[in-house]
Amino acid sequence: MVTRQRKPPDRAVPAGRTGAKITLRLDEATFRRLQSLAEAENCTTTNYVEAAVLRDLAAKAQAARVISVLVPPDAAAAVPGTLVRTEGESAERYAERTALMDRLFDIPDAD
Repeated sequence: MVTRQRKPPDRAVPAGRTGAKITLRLDEATFRRLQSLAEAENCTTTNYVEAAVLRDLAAKAQAARVISVLVPPDAAAAVPGTLVRTEGESAERYAERTALMDRLFDIPDAD
């Protein structure tokens, strides 16, 4: 375990910005690797870790918004037909499903 204590700079938290503090324990080899990565980015290890966490959170938020639909190759080029109304389905529910399918098929391909 590596524990390093450093005197915080006078501007540790910019004016108007508050945040929670955490303690991170890393083995020596991992900490040295982290230091090298931070130096390569010309920042402190703290800044590097904060940026990495924020990047990961943003990626997870983005991934939560993505809808992936797997389709057999022969169906990929098929033009969707009229949505079939199920037995006993209300007009409101059918309209909701139709709107959803219209939105899904309107999403451009990622290619």
